[in-house]
Amino acid sequence: MSHLPTVGRKHWKNRFYVISLYLLLSCMGISMVVPFLITIGGSASNDFDYHRFSPVPRFLYSQEDRYVKELTKYFNNYRGWDRQFRAYYPDAPDNWSSWMKIGEDPEISDQFALKHLNRFHSNSDVHERMAQDYSQFMDSYPMIDTQVRVEQIEALDFLRHYYTEKYLEQNPQDKNLSDKELRAASLKLLSDTWQTPYSTYYSIKFISESKYPMEFPSWYPPAMEPKYVDYLKIKDAYRKQMFVPGIEDKWEDFCSQEGLDFQFPVSENADKKTFEAWQKFKAKEAPASMVIPFALRAEWYRFLNDNEMAQEIAELPLSKKITITEYNDIAGTNYTQLNTTPFPIPQNFAPKIQKLWVYFIQTKYPLRLSSFKVTRETQKLYTQFLKSEIKVIRIANELLGTNHTSWEEFKVTGSAPAGFTKEEQNTRDIWMNFMKSLDLKYHQKTSSEISYQKFLMDKYGSLEDINQAYAWDLRFIEEAFPPLAVAYTSTFLKNEGAMTTTPVFKNYRLILDFLIFNGKALGVTFVLILLTIIATLTINPICAYSLSRFNLPGQSKVILFMLATMAFPAMVSAIPAYLLMRDLNLLNSFTALILPGAANGMAIFILKGFFDSLPSELYEAATIDGASELQIFKMVAMPMVKPILAINCISAFISAYNGWEWALIICQDSDMWTLAVWMYQASQWWKESPWIVSAGFVVISIPTMIVFLSTQKIILKGIVVPSMK
Repeated sequence: MSHLPTVGRKHWKNRFYVISLYLLLSCMGISMVVPFLITIGGSASNDFDYHRFSPVPRFLYSQEDRYVKELTKYFNNYRGWDRQFRAYYPDAPDNWSSWMKIGEDPEISDQFALKHLNRFHSNSDVHERMAQDYSQFMDSYPMIDTQVRVEQIEALDFLRHYYTEKYLEQNPQDKNLSDKELRAASLKLLSDTWQTPYSTYYSIKFISESKYPMEFPSWYPPAMEPKYVDYLKIKDAYRKQMFVPGIEDKWEDFCSQEGLDFQFPVSENADKKTFEAWQKFKAKEAPASMVIPFALRAEWYRFLNDNEMAQEIAELPLSKKITITEYNDIAGTNYTQLNTTPFPIPQNFAPKIQKLWVYFIQTKYPLRLSSFKVTRETQKLYTQFLKSEIKVIRIANELLGTNHTSWEEFKVTGSAPAGFTKEEQNTRDIWMNFMKSLDLKYHQKTSSEISYQKFLMDKYGSLEDINQAYAWDLRFIEEAFPPLAVAYTSTFLKNEGAMTTTPVFKNYRLILDFLIFNGKALGVTFVLILLTIIATLTINPICAYSLSRFNLPGQSKVILFMLATMAFPAMVSAIPAYLLMRDLNLLNSFTALILPGAANGMAIFILKGFFDSLPSELYEAATIDGASELQIFKMVAMPMVKPILAINCISAFISAYNGWEWALIICQDSDMWTLAVWMYQASQWWKESPWIVSAGFVVISIPTMIVFLSTQKIILKGIVVPSMK
């Protein structure tokens, strides 16, 4: 019945009351919906915008926001990433030290994006040429000097596919195995290859590989490590645009139109026509792969800014950094920004900057980017170096894996050995020490900048032709730098839709794959919920009915005891309950999961109240009709308490579905873990990628919502509009 009378309902006081009531209910509804919308928005975010906590992600309606958001896939968030970022984007603000920091200031990031988008549109033909040349340059640039931000889902997809194919090549008789069995077999093969036991693919991360100190003078890739070898394969897949959203579908359509055999990614083993078509297609549709060359000039600028020795050589006070003003003074130039000055230093620059450059080469230049020409003179110097450093031929043979009888038989190579064997590693260490001792006149230096400058000169012939082709105004070829910014803008504009939506779906695909294929989570959770609901619909109603129908001795004390259990948190009884289950040999069983919570004191108390409210005439009429007590319970009492039973079922469902603590304590066997336990594991594994965890929270909340929606009519019918039949 309405709590407002029909008469006078239109009075302003009553209207104000109704409006206030609706506003209050709306606010309460919003307060429940908004957090869920924030979780959904978080699942579509990344480093750039996760900490905004907005119910409506900004990238949905802002192209500038999408531009910067997708750029995060090209630069990881580890040590030194901002120096590399500024090397490719000299106009980036100085306070951009992390992607979270960048995302906190949408106005500045929008200005940054708009500048690059407008710059590209202002001369799109020239910029398209630059982007396609960049793609061609990257096709042949050595992988050893490149960086990539490896996304876990993409790496795992690649590794699963690669090791599954490798396993089937070795065991063709197992081609009929199920997907789960093949996954386990391929994981074992990977573990054996890497000599590291993995219980699941999701334990595999490439954090240390992303933190390789590529700027260190003596660092060299760990070529002997099988994980690094596979890491190079993943990098190569990135370079072949395997993970650029939408590019595979475009390539398939292109192959269909041109009558080419479709394969993706396209390897060097493809037929010449397909490979050449792919190179042109990639350069046009997605010129910027997520593998980018290491920008050594970023370390040169860092050396100028932060090194006391640089200030001493430049004859500056130690408290004064080398800014663009000081640079122009010691170099005899007139540049406007330090991050756009030449790398390497042109030979006609002033002596002070040349002196700085020599010191940088001697102390900071990575030896992996150094080489020399093997001549009779350098071979003689190498022989003398071995004699002075090792002294004994026998020891030299043991270190280098040789069997020489004289020092002259040890031959030197112009570049460092790869280090795929122990002997190669020893040879490389000796070679690097020899390189340090070698006079600079023998050194040949390379880097991404030097390689790109050589690429341009080989293609266009002269600096004048380069300036004309690119609409540049360079005075020195050393001012040229790989135009990742232009190539990325081209890639973004041509694949904007796919680059925006695909990562969101990848988060959900990753978490669904994780929850479904780990252990037996789906089956265990379903059985646990089913058994819990059955226990809830039998034990609690029977106890409540018995307490209501029969005047049992000590009944009030029993009820008080049941209610007293609600005063203590569940974790208080967790340890004694665990010890009891252990002593009964019930660990890792459904019995242990269900038994401690099978009877619920509060549910029994509420049900007893419902049974008490039923008229005694109903029981008497049923008895007169000859019904047994069980029939009365089943056919008379139970139908009358459907609403509270529905609430109890929902509570039992939520308890079984979301209760990860008890399931984790009582089940050490991961095959008995529920979805909630695996979701807890996911929150630990991906704590550095909370958007994946947010996607997981959205996924596991769907069953709860479905259950509530399917039972709400029963609840409302019994509570809001109670009736007696």
